[in-house]
Amino acid sequence: MYPTRTSMHELLLRMDHVFERIRILGRTRALRKDEIEEIDRHLTEIMKILNRYN
Repeated sequence: MYPTRTSMHELLLRMDHVFERIRILGRTRALRKDEIEEIDRHLTEIMKILNRYN
């Protein structure tokens, strides 16, 4: 599904896209509670990985 090697630039672009989509959907309230919780779980996992480098 995803390329085997992702550059930091590509990763940041994808994260920016996710941020913008959440902002847009947040204004329209298109996300259900269970969807928000699922996104939160994934973001928590991402933060765990990023926090390894503090």
